[in-house]
Amino acid sequence: MSVLTALYQTYNNALKNNMVDRTDLLDQQTLLLPVYHSSKKSTGANDIIEVTLSENGDFIKAEWVPKDRIVIFPITENSIIRAGSANAPHPLCDELSYVAKEYDSEKHKEYNNKLKDWISYMENGNFSPLLKIVSSYLIKETIYQDCVINLFAGMNYQINEDYSVTINQAEKPEKVIKLEKTFVTFQVETKSSTEANLTVSTSREIHQNYIDYVRYEKSNQPQIKCDISGEDTYCVSRHRGLLGNAKLISISNHNETYYGRFDDGEEVVHIGYEVSQKIHLMVKYLLENNENRKQLGDSSFLVNWFSDDIGNAEAADLTSAILPYDDLDEEDMEEDTSPRTFGGGKSSYINDYITGKKRDVKPDEKFYLMILDKIANGRISVKYFKELPKSDLFERVEKWYLTTSWPFFNGKTKRVSYQTPSLFNYADAIFGNENSKGYMECKAGKLRTKTVERLLSCILEHKKIPLDIKNRMLENLCKRSSFDKTWNYVVNVGCSIFKKYQIDYQIRKEVNEMLEPDRQDRSYLYGSLLAVYEKLEQDALRINSSEGDDKRTTNAERLWTAYTKMPARTMKILEEKIQPYREKLKKNNYKTANYYDILTTDIVNKIRELDGFEQEKNKPLSEEFVFGYYAQKQEFYKKREKKSSEYDNEQKEGGMK
Repeated sequence: MSVLTALYQTYNNALKNNMVDRTDLLDQQTLLLPVYHSSKKSTGANDIIEVTLSENGDFIKAEWVPKDRIVIFPITENSIIRAGSANAPHPLCDELSYVAKEYDSEKHKEYNNKLKDWISYMENGNFSPLLKIVSSYLIKETIYQDCVINLFAGMNYQINEDYSVTINQAEKPEKVIKLEKTFVTFQVETKSSTEANLTVSTSREIHQNYIDYVRYEKSNQPQIKCDISGEDTYCVSRHRGLLGNAKLISISNHNETYYGRFDDGEEVVHIGYEVSQKIHLMVKYLLENNENRKQLGDSSFLVNWFSDDIGNAEAADLTSAILPYDDLDEEDMEEDTSPRTFGGGKSSYINDYITGKKRDVKPDEKFYLMILDKIANGRISVKYFKELPKSDLFERVEKWYLTTSWPFFNGKTKRVSYQTPSLFNYADAIFGNENSKGYMECKAGKLRTKTVERLLSCILEHKKIPLDIKNRMLENLCKRSSFDKTWNYVVNVGCSIFKKYQIDYQIRKEVNEMLEPDRQDRSYLYGSLLAVYEKLEQDALRINSSEGDDKRTTNAERLWTAYTKMPARTMKILEEKIQPYREKLKKNNYKTANYYDILTTDIVNKIRELDGFEQEKNKPLSEEFVFGYYAQKQEFYKKREKKSSEYDNEQKEGGMK
């Protein structure tokens, strides 16, 4: 299925399920607009006026619409794409330069003509109370004076020749307000205290009346078969913009694009006017709804939705970290008030699937994902589109989790839990640097976006992780000196990537994060040995340490890069450099020093017994050295926990005596 067909069918499905034009929820959630309508959000900078009328059509008041309030209004085929000095009014709510006679006589005349056409339709048996009241007021041609007098009442103001308003404020410089670009909407104050006021934004009756009017008007136009719906209808070649005026569907300005097959650009594709409306309103909704949209870069967006859940209440945010909420305490879940994402422990659907609690997914339910990129001021590119059965999505996300999950320490809960980093975390760790705030950041926006896109295709299309991503991660981990506060985190992200790589390329069927004493892999053993050298020196530095000594960089850390490139040669240097620390440890804690000696000897012997040791002893290490290093460190951590636990038990037993 094409992306346009998917969007069109999604809108129709929403229409059948009464999910379109839910004006009763306008202040609570993003609204999927009815066809032939658009919306505008107030910036709070006096950009929208709401005029209140009586049921008799008399002016009552005019007020500035508060910040973030959304108004809905009807549009025409030309008005929704107008730009510059084009004379293309909306049919009811519009800027004062159209609605008021004072500004531009030609604009106002065209505005009145559009309004009169709609009124004529109403008077021919298609009655709309709200339209009748508002139009009876507009005929009076007093809207400019009414608004100015009401909005600036009590202020010292004057109207200028260009109809701007100058406000003189005591001890303040005068302020000039230009109103011609100010948008105007309407409401009617009802007499009954139990009934809500009628507004153009929330009245589904006037919305439907306008839809019926447009359908009637366009039925008299030439009818052509629409390539999306397959029906004979009125087709358009100009479509509304998204992300400003950037077009999802447009005819190329370069004739050579279609010459040879067509006489002109309009022959390339035929899309019905209403079909176009549905497609673009669907995209508008997806881009405006935080649950559906994720910004990948400055002008790149990922949007996804389900066929049975266009609002994405299931919150399938594929770019977030994946952490099945079985790993969270109930207390943590209650405190978490973030939006539901399957990376935040709140998506009962996908997380339940991963943890095995929910497997009954209907086979006919679909999942859609696309990446939109504003490639120019007038163009939007669909860089990626994927349609999947919902069950396939869950299975592929589950596989991604199983092949990338790794233990991460949570600083808030003080617990270690298995999770898969977000795609942004991967991009930052692979191509970023540690910044002054102490976290990884990839400042190359396009590179970050492209990496996220590539990893998304790995999830959705069962692709192997790209080798260049694995290799770059390994290069980063060979540069130990580049990391300070983020080192342990970057190691964990690296292990997650290397786990995926080894499973994808069948190097290993399973990757164990725990120490495997019987592993006979050269790089793994060298990594384990490096962790022993590091821990030995750290323990020695803690003995009778002066302030800051125990935090000093160890020789293992300083020689890290050389060790990964020429391990055997660097191992000899390390042995010499840590000898004083080994002696210090023996004098103060012989048992611990002896443990490290036995461990070091055992690992070194295993390395020397490997086939081809002499030929490969200074060959650069593979990603296995990271697993060996990580596993050995975790083994030390486990032993420390065990000793602490034994000490606590002894204290408790002693207390009981």
